[in-house]
Amino acid sequence: MSGVGERGRAALVTGGARGIGLAIVEALAERGDRVTIADVDLDNGRASAAALEARGRHVAAVALDVTDVEQVHRVLGDVDVESPLTTVVCNAGLGQLGGVLDTSEEEYDRVLAVNLKGVFFTMQAALRLMVPRGTGSVVSISSTSGFTASSMPSAVYDLSKAAVRMLTTAAARETGRTGVRVNAVAPGTVDTELARVVLSEEAIARLSDERIPLGRLAEPREIAAAVAWLSSDAASYVTGHTLVADGGWLT
Repeated sequence: MSGVGERGRAALVTGGARGIGLAIVEALAERGDRVTIADVDLDNGRASAAALEARGRHVAAVALDVTDVEQVHRVLGDVDVESPLTTVVCNAGLGQLGGVLDTSEEEYDRVLAVNLKGVFFTMQAALRLMVPRGTGSVVSISSTSGFTASSMPSAVYDLSKAAVRMLTTAAARETGRTGVRVNAVAPGTVDTELARVVLSEEAIARLSDERIPLGRLAEPREIAAAVAWLSSDAASYVTGHTLVADGGWLT
């Protein structure tokens, strides 16, 4: 459990300046959390924070490159001093098209640096703050691609998201007796600006018709709702779980 009830929470979301991350920021702020957007794109993070502040939410933005381990620990520590973190969401991630046969070493290193190393050390930094207090929740963003290969070859991305699932399980087992919970959300294809760049309207229509029983892509707010639930007191007995939000994709 959080130990603080649904009020008095403070949260940090990596990659929170746009897309799914921003939807998560909005959902946590809506429930009353003081939320920090931690993003490599500080300008966009500040603009997003200002827009939410104008709506009466408590949102700030800081610069964070999750591949810089020293910076990760410093930024989370600084934010925690201001408001002890009760929720940390490891959302920052990169997509990468390319199969095993045609992925370069540079591409491999780049994706894993953000999608796995970044998640691992953000989680580590969060847990080092939360475990001594015996309270807190960490939620990471995995993917249905962590269960089955992507429709378009994306070998390193798939690998990274499967690793996030196992990291979630390992961390939850390690820290469960401390009162801190560790979970993940595995979205299917989400209707974001990035998805619209990668997929044509025809491809999205075909995907929705042939692969998704609910017949549509997810909206970012629906993934955010799953994150908000996992990090709430309503999920106080849930840890080590990867919640799939895919419209039935994996069925």
